[in-house]
Amino acid sequence: MKLIADKAGLPQRRVAHLLKLAFLAPDITEAILTGRQPASLTTEALIRKPIPLAWDEQRAALNIARV
Repeated sequence: MKLIADKAGLPQRRVAHLLKLAFLAPDITEAILTGRQPASLTTEALIRKPIPLAWDEQRAALNIARV
C-alpha cells in the first residue's frame, strides 16, 4: 500500500479507504453512481464503516437493497 500511496502522492490511510471501495458489490457501485443510494450512504459512512467482502453482507451493513 505504501508503494501505491507514494506513486499517487497520497497518504497511506487515504489509499486504504479508497481500496475498500474497489470491492463493493457492482449493484451498490451502480446505485451510488446513478444517485439511487440511500441518503445514509455517504462518503463518510463508506470510509468509517467496516465493509465486509461478501456482497450480501455489504448490502446489509450499508442498508441498501439489491437493485
